[in-house]
Amino acid sequence: MFLFTTPPAREPAPVNPVVDAIRQGAEKTGTGFDYLLATAQRESALDPKARARSSSASGLFQFIEQTWLGLVRTEGPKLGLGDEANAIAAKSDGTLVVDDPRRRREILALRHDPQVASLMAGTFTQRNRDLLAAELGREPTSGDLYVAHFLGARGAVDLIRQAETAPRRPAAAEFPDAAAANRPIFFDRKGRARGAGEVYALLAASHGTQVAASAAPAFAPDQPVAFARSDGPALHGLFRTDGRRGPISEAVASLWRAGNAADAGTRGAATEPFFPRSTPPDDPEPAEPASAAAAAAPSADVPLPPRRPASLAAGAAAPQVAAQPIRLGAIGRPLDLLAFMSWRRRA
Repeated sequence: MFLFTTPPAREPAPVNPVVDAIRQGAEKTGTGFDYLLATAQRESALDPKARARSSSASGLFQFIEQTWLGLVRTEGPKLGLGDEANAIAAKSDGTLVVDDPRRRREILALRHDPQVASLMAGTFTQRNRDLLAAELGREPTSGDLYVAHFLGARGAVDLIRQAETAPRRPAAAEFPDAAAANRPIFFDRKGRARGAGEVYALLAASHGTQVAASAAPAFAPDQPVAFARSDGPALHGLFRTDGRRGPISEAVASLWRAGNAADAGTRGAATEPFFPRSTPPDDPEPAEPASAAAAAAPSADVPLPPRRPASLAAGAAAPQVAAQPIRLGAIGRPLDLLAFMSWRRRA
């Protein structure tokens, strides 16, 4: 009776809170979701608690302490962090400080909050975009924006210009602090200093060269869709009804294995495919002799079919059915239903 009943509704797949926070941050700041997601994947592998070993960078987007304090100070009042913003002061040399050590730890710990970090990353990206567009005279690409996330907007402008004018000049000479904290970026495995062109290409590689327009939709029609899911390619879930990964259910597979084992003789069932072959094999197996088939003892709980009439045995000549009236009860003659109905109407 299950054909006429409605199956119970399946619970939706749980939403990844980190990806959801990044999506909200992109929507609220007008930044492309694909760009923010790619940045978080490269910086922390989507781990909000990630920490760098060679610098003060921490959190989902690996903000260093001074950059984070600057963002909270300028953007915090717009995001409901007015008290935290007021607790940050600037020294004469421009260094940002928080007098209360406990308060300072709390403000820096906000980098581990995916929602706050995503909002700050979106705001930071928009600020970098405006400065890059003004300095370069063009719309910055996603690669440009990631370089700005890595080196700051001013540093990104200097690296981009150096990559255009002197691509072979070692970038470490222009960015010694960044090179000291990120040697794999500025030096190869042999210790050779990479040129500005190499460093730019290495940083921009994960973000491509597409223009990261402001307020870009999450799924732009001219860009490949990036799904943050673990169950396979796009639309894969539409054709799956459970957690199985095989082509058929285990119950059906076991029945086919049993059938293959019974019919194949010495051929192992484990080596046979799930689905029956539609074409004959190159070396067809000889048919089993009739005597061997007759000698096979049937199972006791399987009813036997009626014995086949001798007149229908293989090789026996089929009787000719004449058009004359049928004698009911004739032995050894198959019943012609059409002739029987004609005879029944005449009778």
